[in-house]
Amino acid sequence: METEGSMTAADRRRAGLAALPARARPREGLWELDVLGRVWRFLTSVRLALVLILVLTAAVLVGTLLDQAPPSVIADAASYDQWLERARTRYGPWTGVFDFFQLFNVFHSFWFRLIIGLLTANIIVCTLNRWKGIWTTVFKTRVRMGDNFFQHTRYNAALAVAAPMPATAERVKRALSRSHYRVQTQADADSVAFYADRNRFSKFGTFLAHLSIVLILAGAIAGGLWGFKDDQFIVSEGATRELGLGTGIAVKLEQFTDEYYLDGPPKDFRSDIVIYDNGVPVKEGTVRVNSPMRYNGIAFHQSFYGQTALMQVKDETGRVLFNEGVPLAWQTSQGNRPLGNFNLPEQNLAVYVIGPVSGETDPMVPAGEMRVEAYRLDSNKLVATGNVSQGTPKDLAGLNFTFQREQRFTGLKVVKDPGANIIWVAGALMVLGLVMLFYFPHRRLWALCKSRPDGTSEVRLGMTAQRDISLAEEFNKLRKKVSRDLGIVERDKDGAEGGQDV
Repeated sequence: METEGSMTAADRRRAGLAALPARARPREGLWELDVLGRVWRFLTSVRLALVLILVLTAAVLVGTLLDQAPPSVIADAASYDQWLERARTRYGPWTGVFDFFQLFNVFHSFWFRLIIGLLTANIIVCTLNRWKGIWTTVFKTRVRMGDNFFQHTRYNAALAVAAPMPATAERVKRALSRSHYRVQTQADADSVAFYADRNRFSKFGTFLAHLSIVLILAGAIAGGLWGFKDDQFIVSEGATRELGLGTGIAVKLEQFTDEYYLDGPPKDFRSDIVIYDNGVPVKEGTVRVNSPMRYNGIAFHQSFYGQTALMQVKDETGRVLFNEGVPLAWQTSQGNRPLGNFNLPEQNLAVYVIGPVSGETDPMVPAGEMRVEAYRLDSNKLVATGNVSQGTPKDLAGLNFTFQREQRFTGLKVVKDPGANIIWVAGALMVLGLVMLFYFPHRRLWALCKSRPDGTSEVRLGMTAQRDISLAEEFNKLRKKVSRDLGIVERDKDGAEGGQDV
């Protein structure tokens, strides 16, 4: 109970605050710095890096195992819906779940880019956090160490020398220099301290390795933002297809040719194509399996080929609604028949064209015919189905279908990767950094030469432990080198010259 004249709780709190030293008082108005500090500590976490790497690895695994929709398909809503329907035959009820989490477009998804961005920030912050320590190790290392260091460091030795301290110090310096160590000294009246190191700049291999990882991630981001890869870019003979994706580029297939050896193996697959840029032909040539054509940073690779059904569709008035080749680039889930499709948006129809099984007598689709199935675009409901013989028109779903003839199509892999050169540079930096770290490790040794009252001297050697299995061998070599230059003959347990290893 508080009486009159006694301090209130608020008074006691104020008094306690006033009694605190200035450094212990809570800061006011600097919450921004506290937030930045928390973010900085979060980004320096090794645990965060490990989690991000594991998540990124899992995402890459998912993107590799699951079919990825081509960019040209994703850019068109109707084409993507049809692609999902084909995917549903493989993934069943999981198709909707995979689509919701963008697992059919992993490498261009927002969450994948977010993971890459966080990992990049984590690596950059960790690198900056280590910069001061490595800079100090390389350029501002302490030369003189106390007796406790030489007593407790993992690799140490003490040598008694009959010569006076100045001569001993000179011999120690000469021995270390001959071992290709850079030597720094610090002398006083009774002692000389030494710091010797070799391959000091190899410590920066860590930063080269970190920089290479950042560049690899930057290359991946550049490829994701401004690049694309379409593994299923299909063009029928005589047809011209736009690449889309804002490129203004179209590809025309003049002719596809496949050649075989007499005993059956394939000899050559090639496509004669013409590239158009905004309607103007800019390049033509032949694309082979190992000989792509490149234009404006885009590479066109020969990937696969197949048959095309040239279909014509007319309405009741005789107006031509469709007159193009339909590539039979997929297969039905039952019977493995070649399958292709096209849309008639005005009629709200999705039309599927099914060919006969190759090399067999197909009772459902005889040779010389194509099976046509028409579905409503909005409800995916079957409207009409029937076989259309080559050259003979047939009415289906109120439209007139004609199967004109078969021809070839080519399947190209179209790739634009503006991050490829960045990744090549990153790979070179990664190799250089790892070579510096593992083949030219930073070696550091401290020595102290002290005078004794009887005019002789003592030499103490010490080397700090590192994650390097060859460090013990290196220390023993230096100790023996220094001992020889000081005229000390070491003997092993059997009395032979050589000395014991640490």
